[in-house]
Amino acid sequence: MKKWIIAGVIAVMGVSLFFGYKHLNAQELRPDADYHNYSLSEIESLATVIVEADWEEETNSIVELDQKDKYPLDTRTFSNIKVKKVYKGEVKEGDELNVVEYYAKWRDVAGAYVKYPNELYQPLTSGKNYLLFLYQSPEEPSGSYEIIGNHQGKYVYPESQSNMSIQSTSDLDIAEKDEHYSALYNEVSEKYFK
Repeated sequence: MKKWIIAGVIAVMGVSLFFGYKHLNAQELRPDADYHNYSLSEIESLATVIVEADWEEETNSIVELDQKDKYPLDTRTFSNIKVKKVYKGEVKEGDELNVVEYYAKWRDVAGAYVKYPNELYQPLTSGKNYLLFLYQSPEEPSGSYEIIGNHQGKYVYPESQSNMSIQSTSDLDIAEKDEHYSALYNEVSEKYFK
């Protein structure tokens, strides 16, 4: 009898550890997206707003799952940013803007997940100062601004001018190394970060 109780406790602990791990450590879904590589001049002309801003808070997420296999069809996270400096657009310093990012986190019985728009994108986070190239689409019912080209319209200010030549994925705030984004970052830093 005692052996059965111990075996039952061990089995329950094993199942708890397995599901606990799956819920605490989100599985990342990063599709190999086919996207247009923009030039800096294209990004600037598409942008309705170019601002230096700080991320304030996440306000809402939308996750639309396929009913059959539960794969995410639409993922959006809405966040507020606070404008520190305006380079283009009809906004003022101190304004709070709502920004939509095409990623989201969710949980279901099987575990925790996070879906990103492509293999490079990292969401906006607190403690970083960003240069954002934003577009306000008339089709977006929330009136939110989109970051142009996902990662291509989002640049982290370097902590110091001496760090501008260092370009690790962490410095660039992207998930993996990308030559096109590194080149864009160099152009952006020459024009906006000096």
